[in-house]
Amino acid sequence: MGHTTATTAKIWIRAGQPGNFSLLYYPTNMAGADEFRQQLREVPFDIAQLPVGVKQTPFSIGDFSSDTITVQTITGLLPFTDYSYALYGIDTSNNRRILLGQDGGSDELAYSFRTLSDEAMRPISFGFYSCHMPYSESIFGSLQVENMEMWDSLVTTLRRHRERDQLAFLIGGGDQVYVDGIDSLSIWNYLNSCLKKNPSVIPSREAMLSWYRDIYRGYWGFPQLKKAFSQCPTYMIWDDHEFGDGWGSFFLKENSKKDEIDEIFPDWQEKGLTYQNCIDLRQTMGDCAKQVYWEYQHSHNPNNRNTNNEELFDYSLSVNGTALYFLDGRGYRDVNQDAYRILGQPQLERFGKWLAGLDQKTTPFVFVISAVPLMHLSSTIVNADNAAVDFANLEDDLRDAWEYHLHDVERKKLVDMLFDAANRGLKISILSGDVHVSAAFRMTDKRGNNIYQLASSAITYNVSLPMRWILGAGVEDTGTSSDGYSFKRLALYTDRNYAMICVNPEAETADFQLYSSQRVSHPSGEKNDQPVTHAMVKVELTF
Repeated sequence: MGHTTATTAKIWIRAGQPGNFSLLYYPTNMAGADEFRQQLREVPFDIAQLPVGVKQTPFSIGDFSSDTITVQTITGLLPFTDYSYALYGIDTSNNRRILLGQDGGSDELAYSFRTLSDEAMRPISFGFYSCHMPYSESIFGSLQVENMEMWDSLVTTLRRHRERDQLAFLIGGGDQVYVDGIDSLSIWNYLNSCLKKNPSVIPSREAMLSWYRDIYRGYWGFPQLKKAFSQCPTYMIWDDHEFGDGWGSFFLKENSKKDEIDEIFPDWQEKGLTYQNCIDLRQTMGDCAKQVYWEYQHSHNPNNRNTNNEELFDYSLSVNGTALYFLDGRGYRDVNQDAYRILGQPQLERFGKWLAGLDQKTTPFVFVISAVPLMHLSSTIVNADNAAVDFANLEDDLRDAWEYHLHDVERKKLVDMLFDAANRGLKISILSGDVHVSAAFRMTDKRGNNIYQLASSAITYNVSLPMRWILGAGVEDTGTSSDGYSFKRLALYTDRNYAMICVNPEAETADFQLYSSQRVSHPSGEKNDQPVTHAMVKVELTF
């Protein structure tokens, strides 16, 4: 489920094969809905005999050029109404049948969504997660899957908020996949191994596209993810691991002591590559990452184009008195530029114009999604230049941080925009992931305006206990930033987590809740352990 309004919804589909299909949708509580859901299991399925309340949208997928992905936008829906859906087509055995949506059983929420209310203001809640990396390697090199119980917990939490008539959507705040997560699943390792075996044969663009798509299918193929994504409108924005670790934060300048092309292509000269070969390969991999990101993630986000009709990956939406802006912190990021190395000047200006146009009477709450936190680590740590940083190979990670000195001008402009908007009465929070630690900060300027920096990370990435301690120790506590505002840390949580944000615009209240993995055994011992979904941390956002 993608971008959903009071009367429209985007449904993202990967059919798996070309062909002719129909998307069926109907009010979940229509008369005869239970019987129809049972009929969906029939093979062959008679699409000519649909109940009156069921509508269909036919579409075709001609080839594999977009990995058989399509996004169907359905319109004419009723506000604040539950709809169920199913996909009809011909399977590989030439049977005309329901391909998706027939296996929900008695679960009315399976393959369903709810449109938004058309009220100007209404209490809403939404989920937030980041850093989905459930794979690890044992000491013997075997592949292991870990921490998927976090998704069980997230689904349970989302359903509870939906039953309370508050759930609006879910946000994937970056690193929805890791193309370089572990050695055996790193497409960059695979590229380098191909070059090592036969340097004279450079993999084609089509091959690179297939690698990225394989990663998405592997990371998103878990039943728990499918359940979450198929039941809740989901908005996404990328971070570095959709490209490769530290994307845009490596110094690339031939014949310079700072040049880091070796970090991306080790032993490139021994493989017979030129420096330009490496730059071209990196560019092609980046182009493929963007295409596949668009196919799998951005295609179901709201549309946003510039005056030249070019697709933009930053976007905004407004929901029942709450406004959100998703900053693209990777598509323009380049530490080798002279200025505006993270967002780029055009995007920063777009965001500033959007922010200036908000009215605190109609959208009093504002959430800015920045995959990398605007403030998190100690500036001293971020700007360290010593052997320990070099030994730990953390240079690109530290340059990713907004606190890094090369980003001072751009960061200060963004901070000034946010506090100026807060001075107009807007209640502003920044939502982030990336850092594998969760923290909440209150930032206060000299005029007394508050904004919040809220981070939730990671949902499945397996951080060791020693590393959790190290990451937690590097997080700021209290102080005054170089940009002139004071800050205070309100919460810190170092285990796996996701967040729920609850907003009531009319009551002028909001809170940030962190959840982690908790399970309880069923008393009878007859069922699987059930996730416990009570917040571990709750921060009231007071402005």
